[in-house]
Amino acid sequence: MSVASTRPVLERITQVLLSRLELLLTGIKPSTPIQEVLRLPRHADFTPQHLQLILTVDTVEEDEDLSHPGNPPAIAFVVTYNIHCHLLPSEHDSTPIDEYIAVAAADVAESITDPGVDWFNFGGLSIDAQINAYERFDVTGEMDGFTLPVEVTYRVSENSHYEVRA
Repeated sequence: MSVASTRPVLERITQVLLSRLELLLTGIKPSTPIQEVLRLPRHADFTPQHLQLILTVDTVEEDEDLSHPGNPPAIAFVVTYNIHCHLLPSEHDSTPIDEYIAVAAADVAESITDPGVDWFNFGGLSIDAQINAYERFDVTGEMDGFTLPVEVTYRVSENSHYEVRA
């Protein structure tokens, strides 16, 4: 799916973020050979696998302080994305799980914050972004991983969530 103006600004930002995560599939970070990057449909039937990333939208909240009056007004929103990384190393792998988490979290953050671009504006679609600290998870001893929250602030016209506003 292309990042076309026929999609709301929120979805266009999501597509840019997804494409940055998909760069990890190309092997640009050999220390973290990501196997799969997914956005799941509502009724997903998938099997977690080692070094799998899942991108989800957690919350979208209005930010009144960053909204602007006008005709039409510009409404600011903060969307929180969660990037879940599943880690299921082999039972024979002697690498500490904390090392897997630290390296993968750093590589995921670097794929988002490509130093060659103003990463935080997502191609002119947002006004700010930040990557928060990752949260580790452990699913009944069978799977480890982490969730990396990314917050993106953007503005749209009050009467069109397809129109980017500065």
